Amino acid sequence: MTTLAGPGVTSVGSALDRVEGLEKVTGRAKYAYEYAPDDLVYAAPVQADIARGEVRSVDADAALKLPGVIAAIWYGNAPRLAPAENAELSVLQSRRVAYRGQYVAVVVAETLENAVEAARLLRVDYDAEGHDVELRADHPGMYRPERVNPVYPADTEQGDPDAALAGAEVVVDEVYSTPAEHNNPMEPHATVAVWDGDGLTLYDSTQGATSVRDIVAPLFGLPPGNVRVVSPHVGGGFGSKGTPLSPVVLAALAAKHVGRPVKLAVTRSQMFAVIGYRTPTIQRVRLGADARGRLGVIVHDVFEQSSRIREFAEQTATPTRMMYAAPNRRTTHRLVRLDVPTPSWMRAPGEAPGMFALESALDELAVACGIDPIELRIRNEPDADPESGLPFSSRNLVACMREGARRFGWAERDPAPGVRL
Repeated sequence: MTTLAGPGVTSVGSALDRVEGLEKVTGRAKYAYEYAPDDLVYAAPVQADIARGEVRSVDADAALKLPGVIAAIWYGNAPRLAPAENAELSVLQSRRVAYRGQYVAVVVAETLENAVEAARLLRVDYDAEGHDVELRADHPGMYRPERVNPVYPADTEQGDPDAALAGAEVVVDEVYSTPAEHNNPMEPHATVAVWDGDGLTLYDSTQGATSVRDIVAPLFGLPPGNVRVVSPHVGGGFGSKGTPLSPVVLAALAAKHVGRPVKLAVTRSQMFAVIGYRTPTIQRVRLGADARGRLGVIVHDVFEQSSRIREFAEQTATPTRMMYAAPNRRTTHRLVRLDVPTPSWMRAPGEAPGMFALESALDELAVACGIDPIELRIRNEPDADPESGLPFSSRNLVACMREGARRFGWAERDPAPGVRL
């Protein structure tokens, strides 16, 4: 562990106590769902079972007849929210359905069991429309986004990649696909929302308390100082709890409607629709090299998806822009808006699927050239950032690969690709 240097502090390698460690290992750590203010009630969301269309009607009679049920809330009777830049946060503000699993109603009851049963009895009728949920590279709706997450240019190009590929001695041209990946932290997304006049307290499972405050406050017409977010512990998030999502807004909206504190937790099945996910990708990687494996060209084209209600373009090809030296280079991102939930942050956003494709292609090139895959990478190690030309402040990839080869006995193996130790 590295710490800030100061009087009596060892800058590198000093032992530090985890300030929350004792509470966690003894079970005293308090998570969002464990807060229980007086007069607490429970919320059970209702999700759309169509992929696109409109809610025609909501029949809440059977749900409201159950013992302990306080309210059924949908677009027709929900408190109004201010317009949101992120349309995912405009919960219960419209009859439109943008994807299967979108929140279309919520039931509030004295107990969780009653709320869940009432949500099951709530009848929602739809006017379904044709939907499109398939990511494919030749989709006619593919377009170039203005930027990819968070502020990178969608495309970059240097030299003449097409001419370099045409003249390369060895060419690798491969397509790789990665599936959607879903966040499932041990602690589910959960919120206890408490209104006190014009003040709102959110006991929330979040990685960004100030972000929740600053984004939720204007939705309800409040100054940020009127929203208090309490989140001393988070049981995992992996990026999915970095910004507020629809569940925290739904909890606050439900609490405002019934005038009592409301507790809402996202179930495991709901996590696949309402808390973001890593977009699936289709990636074409083309490498051109000489017979000694020295790269002359790198082309990395990425195709990915977002929802129709919000653009989120993952930075899949950005690692390729700085990993290996080549005078001719191009990276592109293309996006299609489908009738699906919106992708969002997930640990190693972009880098994880992008590096999988790039490094797989490098291994294919090692086989094609008959060169040890570690040696191939060392031969293509850049002296400076390949795109900007700026020197690296530090870069230890070669040292890391050589040390790894030494530790695992790789350095003494037959260097021919595919040979086992």
